[in-house]
Amino acid sequence: MKIIILGAGQVGGSLAEHLANEANDITVIDTDTARLRELQDRLDIRTVEGKASYPSVLAQAGAQYADMLIAVT
Repeated sequence: MKIIILGAGQVGGSLAEHLANEANDITVIDTDTARLRELQDRLDIRTVEGKASYPSVLAQAGAQYADMLIAVT
């Protein structure tokens, strides 16, 4: 399942970890580049830096193909 998580904080990071461990295709969007890098280094996920409320950022993350969008900002 292709899932986009908006927010890479404690909840978003934990959620990304659990869902990635279940063999889902995870993309996380956040403005914190360092946090995104840490998650990407630790997990097999894709990250997009930017404001998740911007349509161009959502498009870059592949929102049009997502099965689920989870907002935890």
